[in-house]
Amino acid sequence: MTRGRSLLCEEICMPKMEENLIERCEDAITSLKQELEELQEQYKENQREIVFLSSTNINQGLESFYGKNISDDPNMRTIQTNLVHREQEIRFFNTVNGIELTKYLKKTESKSEEGTIFNHKLVGCCHFLSFELEFKTLEEKTKRCEVIHLKIFMDCDWNSDLKELVSRAQKSLNLLGFFRTLSAFTEWCEYRKSTFSQFKDTYPLAVGLPLGSTADYMVLMNPDLPGCELILVWKIEINEDGSVTPVLDLLPKIPEQAITLDKTGLVEKAGISFKTLLKTFGLQATIENIIHSFCLKKSNE
Repeated sequence: MTRGRSLLCEEICMPKMEENLIERCEDAITSLKQELEELQEQYKENQREIVFLSSTNINQGLESFYGKNISDDPNMRTIQTNLVHREQEIRFFNTVNGIELTKYLKKTESKSEEGTIFNHKLVGCCHFLSFELEFKTLEEKTKRCEVIHLKIFMDCDWNSDLKELVSRAQKSLNLLGFFRTLSAFTEWCEYRKSTFSQFKDTYPLAVGLPLGSTADYMVLMNPDLPGCELILVWKIEINEDGSVTPVLDLLPKIPEQAITLDKTGLVEKAGISFKTLLKTFGLQATIENIIHSFCLKKSNE
C-alpha cells in the first residue's frame, strides 16, 4: 500500500518537475534571444558610424588588411575607379556650396509605436567656418522623418547676425535653411576678402587694411593728401528670413579745415555718389574709379 502511494506521488511530481524544467529552458532561450538582439542592434549602431576617408586611406587600409598590393586586382581597380569618381563628385559639391563634411555619426536612441529616434552628429566646415551639429530625428513607420532637436556649435561671437542665425535655426529646427544661409554668408565673406586683397596687392600705397583682409572695411588714401581718407565699409547682413545682403558705404575721413573749404559739398555727398556709381558700374569698376580719381591724383592736379 505504501509502495503504491509512493508510485502515485512520483507520477504526480514528475510532470510538474518536467514542466518547471521546460519553463526554465524557455526563460533561458528568451533571455539569450534578447541578448542576441541587443548585440545585433549594437553592431548595427557601430556600422552607422561613418567617417569620410580619401581613396588613398582606403587603399592603404585594404592593403594592410590583405597584406599585399591590391592595385593588380581587376575588381579592386573597378572599386578604385568608382572611389575616384565619388571623390570628384564630393569636390564638385564642396566647390558649389563650400560645405565640406568630415565626420558623421548616427545611433539609435529609442524605439516606440510612434517610430524610431536617432541621434546624429555632423562635423565639417563651410569655407572658413567650422561647425558641429548634434540633432535628433524621428523616423516614423511611414518612413516620414523630421528633426525634433537641434544643437549647433560654432564660433559666431564675432558676428551678431551669425549668432542670431544659429539661434533661429535651433528654434525652427530648419537644417536646410541653416546650411543655405551659412553657405551664402561665407561665400560673400570670401568674395569680400579676395576683393580687398586684390586691390591691396595692386595698389599697396593707396589701399590700407588695418585689420587685415577679413575685416569689413578698407581704407583708401592719397599719399599726397595726409589725413584725407575714404573708408569703404562692406557689411554682410543676414536677414530674419535667411537671405544674405551685402551693404556697402563710403565714409570720408577729412580734416575739419578741409571740410569747411568744401563749398560744393562733395564730402557730404560722397556716400550718395558712391552708391550711384555702384548701380551704374558695379563694385570692382567703382572702387577702381575711386582709387584713380582720389588716391592716385596728385595734389596739384
